[in-house]
Amino acid sequence: MQDLNNTDEIKKLDPQGTYESTDLMVKQLKGAWKEVNTIKIPSDYKNVKKVVFCGMGASIYGALVLKALLGKNITFPTETVTDYHLPEYAKEDTLVVLTSYSGNTEEVLSCAEDTLVKKCKALILTKGGRLAEFAKKNNVPAYVFDGKLNPSGVPRLGNGYSVLGLIGLLNNAGIISIEDKQIDEALIRLGDKYQDLKKRAMVDSEKYLDKIPVIFCAEHLSGNAQILRNQFNETSKTFSAYYLIPDLNHHLMEGLQFPNNSKLVFLIIDSQDYSPKARKRVELTKDVILKNNHEILEFKTSGQTIYDDFLEVLIYGSYLSLFVALRYNQNPAINPWVDYFKQNLSS
Repeated sequence: MQDLNNTDEIKKLDPQGTYESTDLMVKQLKGAWKEVNTIKIPSDYKNVKKVVFCGMGASIYGALVLKALLGKNITFPTETVTDYHLPEYAKEDTLVVLTSYSGNTEEVLSCAEDTLVKKCKALILTKGGRLAEFAKKNNVPAYVFDGKLNPSGVPRLGNGYSVLGLIGLLNNAGIISIEDKQIDEALIRLGDKYQDLKKRAMVDSEKYLDKIPVIFCAEHLSGNAQILRNQFNETSKTFSAYYLIPDLNHHLMEGLQFPNNSKLVFLIIDSQDYSPKARKRVELTKDVILKNNHEILEFKTSGQTIYDDFLEVLIYGSYLSLFVALRYNQNPAINPWVDYFKQNLSS
């Protein structure tokens, strides 16, 4: 599909409404942030010593973004669990954040049971299902959202709920400290610029056809890198990878030499809010890529704060992966091979 303005053709490819959900993302972000700030959490939650995030697929995005945004300022040990059980060290002084969009993810439900055995404190973020029932039965503070601003029902398009919802829960609990005003103002600015981000993504999407996107970024945008990789995989149905600066500078530089004439295209996500060392590394990395005869595409954030940055990349990446899918004539909502795997796993 080449005419991305042809709404009739888009509806044929996207009957679930992935496009509509993407268009509603800014409203979803604003709505989720407003809703989660009404949730009251016991004051003793702020006394935890460790935080464990449990989630699979898109449900772990909030943890990725939060850890990247906090960066070196994070004041507590964290771990991300994408498996069935909590680590042995998880005890009464540990907060376990359980996230499942559907509320029925078996790995997360298993970890939820572990919180009872280990007497951990818990927070829950879900649309409903068994996880919402667990929260109600065990009196666990929870953000149970209705998902109305994600009409497609696709979890990876519920980032307003899963990302800002998680940040809001931990903020309310006193685990982190982010001024509401910082997020509120970033969301206002995002509303002013999201149409430009959409147009940019539509134009850029053509450059990714028959290419393998490799994402490079650093510091506070590190969480966005994995989200965008997953969006290329699931939404665009294309192979993608991501690497983080400075780690990639210690190994990947040599791996750019072969094979010749590859289909790799390097998406460099740049920000004026990177530290001076990171910005210098970005420029040198681009130099090495070009010297090895590879193609570079850049996305430079224009925000005033790190919160503007992550929101811009989130919106741009959501549209970019959507438009690449449509250009490939793919239904962006479905994941037939993931479904095939799950069906055979349960048989």
